[in-house]
Amino acid sequence: MIYEAKVNELAEEFGVHRNTIRNWINSGVLPAQEGPGRRYLIQWEDYRRLCDKYGREPRFMPDPEARADAPAAPHSPAAPGQIPVRLDVRASALDASPGQINICLTCGSCAGACPISGVDGFDPRKIVRMAFLGLEDELTASGWQWKCTLCGKCEAVCPMKVEIVQLLRRIRARCDRDKVPAAIRKGVATCLEKGNNLGIPKDDFLALVRELGEELARTSCPGFVAPIDVRGARLLLTVNSKQPFAEPEAMTWWWKILHAAGESWTISSEYWEGINWGLHVGDYGAMRTIVKRIIDNIERLNCTALLLPECGHAYYATRYALERWFPEALQQFRIYTVFDLLLEYLNEGKIRLDPAVQTKLTTFHDSCYYGRHSVEAFGHGYFEEARALTRACCKRYVDLVPDREENYCCGSGSSAWADPYRVERVYHGRIKARQISASNARLVVTACLNCRDQIRYSLNSEFNLNVEVQFLWELVANALVMTPPAAMEARRD
Repeated sequence: MIYEAKVNELAEEFGVHRNTIRNWINSGVLPAQEGPGRRYLIQWEDYRRLCDKYGREPRFMPDPEARADAPAAPHSPAAPGQIPVRLDVRASALDASPGQINICLTCGSCAGACPISGVDGFDPRKIVRMAFLGLEDELTASGWQWKCTLCGKCEAVCPMKVEIVQLLRRIRARCDRDKVPAAIRKGVATCLEKGNNLGIPKDDFLALVRELGEELARTSCPGFVAPIDVRGARLLLTVNSKQPFAEPEAMTWWWKILHAAGESWTISSEYWEGINWGLHVGDYGAMRTIVKRIIDNIERLNCTALLLPECGHAYYATRYALERWFPEALQQFRIYTVFDLLLEYLNEGKIRLDPAVQTKLTTFHDSCYYGRHSVEAFGHGYFEEARALTRACCKRYVDLVPDREENYCCGSGSSAWADPYRVERVYHGRIKARQISASNARLVVTACLNCRDQIRYSLNSEFNLNVEVQFLWELVANALVMTPPAAMEARRD
């Protein structure tokens, strides 16, 4: 007996997100085969076991008298004189579930929403139609998949919910490796070989961490010691290799917050990289390896929580990989977003903030991975959390228009900041620059390193914005009311 159902029907039945159903199918938790009409065919026994596991009543019970060898219903004959029309269409290797490219209405909503429609003569609608027609070679040769930031604005307006971002990821994955932009291709290879994207030697990294810790103890956090390989610490903190390489002092903003909150935390001496460019290049083997190293560090150091700061895609890539390949690990430790942890500290009184420190009119830029992508993949985007934290640090706040899930990408996502397509990146960011200018804000806060760099170093100069740009945790660190050491010790007791 076979149970037929679509992904969204199964998601509704078991009370989970549809991507969770896909992850179950991909990982073998739910054995299923693709059937007609984007349905999955599931053996009754497998369906029943899943119902039992999650305490659900099956939607139907098999008819004990039904014959397994019953003949299928006959097809209706064609109308007299009707001649079938056959299109000379190549089979598309890109039309893999859950691509859904065959349900595109060609309405053009995606093209109208995309900030780089028309660049090189391409737009999302054209990409979908070419994929449907089997033009994979032409798509991979176009280079448009690297100029697109995979921001998901096209998907947000699509009436049929065609998964255009996943389609573009598959196009990236099919590219010959020598056609992948050099910076991210080299970053992935270096991370696999040396443990971080920039190949920073272990001794240099540890020396820098200790030196920064000593400086922080002298200036603002008496008694602070940079915790390296502390077994039994609650929280494992990863690092974006760009920061120890280019702006090491930026690492200490988080350290200052963690110290003020009395957090038990540590950094691993090896495989401390939090960035996962395997997601960007479509190399899921590399992506899986990098995440497995983080899991190994958590188990080795016996931590119970993980924080991936500095970049929206790092959190997304790690959580996606955990749900797809290591679902059991999510039962062993908690994965925090920057918003979750900061709000936990604030709501529990572990940190105090002074909003009078920041007097500029402030706005928040929603990054695509913490926003639209997290809504799509995990069922929740971090919109209100970001604003609650920003408002706690400043007295004057204004939203961008549009914002939250409808927000426009800054133009630097999914490796675009590291790619050689500067002109396209600036062109993409023109709408974001227009939003910022119209808000009259003088301080832009964001939770992504690439977003910060694009707005601070590119859009600022190209469009004369004259705005300051800060990380959310930088804003929080600057607004901290530091607790005297004696009071902190009393709180810990």
